[in-house]
Amino acid sequence: MSRLLDIPVELRELIIAHVVYSSTKPPSTPLELKGQEYYDLNYQAWVSGGTNVYYTQQDMPSSSKCLPLLLTNRQLSIETRALLERRKLDYIVDISVKNELELFLTWQSVPRLTNHISTLYTNVRLFGPIIDMKTIRRQLGDGGRLGFHWSFYAALERFLRYGPVGEKPHHEGKGASRRGQYRDDLEEFRDQNILTDTLVMDFQSADLELSFPPDNVTFRHWSDRHNGRDRWRSAGDISETLSSYKPRPEWLCNYLGGWINGILTMGYHVSWYGMPLYENIGTIQLLVDGQLQFEIDLASRLAGLRFTSPSGMMGHLPTGERETGFWKWKRETLLRREAQGFPVVWPSEDEGRNERQ
Repeated sequence: MSRLLDIPVELRELIIAHVVYSSTKPPSTPLELKGQEYYDLNYQAWVSGGTNVYYTQQDMPSSSKCLPLLLTNRQLSIETRALLERRKLDYIVDISVKNELELFLTWQSVPRLTNHISTLYTNVRLFGPIIDMKTIRRQLGDGGRLGFHWSFYAALERFLRYGPVGEKPHHEGKGASRRGQYRDDLEEFRDQNILTDTLVMDFQSADLELSFPPDNVTFRHWSDRHNGRDRWRSAGDISETLSSYKPRPEWLCNYLGGWINGILTMGYHVSWYGMPLYENIGTIQLLVDGQLQFEIDLASRLAGLRFTSPSGMMGHLPTGERETGFWKWKRETLLRREAQGFPVVWPSEDEGRNERQ
């Protein structure tokens, strides 16, 4: 320890930065992971039986990489805190998607546990073939289409509430979800209310064994499979051979991006799911192989939201409270985003009359 403290402070800062900000390597394949599902909260995501999200802490003994430096020595603690305060704080997580269904999450970099980070980088790596029709049939029902989009939402939901930590211990008690569903074996924990300036999702193909579909297989063929439609229309040989190929990363990127845009409409069935995104995230960026495909400007989306009808929006509220509830939520969310330093687009004088009421 004395040798470390004897070297010039500039060199010591470089060492501290290397320890705190370096990231671990992602797993070679999700088959190597021994992750576990977390059942420490009542998920708002539409999941049935399980989230299909598995968490690991590969090569990371602590969720916070600065913790040993903060506890080792007073001088190192002071210098580590100073370094953390000067730099923007980013988190990196690997999401290995197996067979377009199961998500394996490995936190690669968590410099410090905090409730406000600059950027959450998610490297979304795809393994395995396109999902088969038999599995798709099990995901269709009265509640809508289950699938990887809800698993992504469950993973994001848990992060926004608890952060990059392990499973919370179970206690006796009763927990309630935002949909009003209860589980008697859960006690609601205090939400950490994690704020993220920018959520980046970078989709990549990591499967080295399978090949991409031929050019005559389009996004429409693939999305029809995920929506359970290719068994009702004539797709010929394309439908029969689809699961022998690996998916193109831009397909999952476009599918998930379109679904996120859908829940941001604050429609009757999706308002609960859109609210946390507006409240806790500044901007969402979707990439393919490191190239930006599109950006979801939450500030502009929120500014453009208008109440349409009680039958079309805010279905989680009683019918008579939906319009007033919407404008109250929008006004509070605009103020919340401004206080958090998120981008905000304020309405014009005429447009803002409902927000100010």
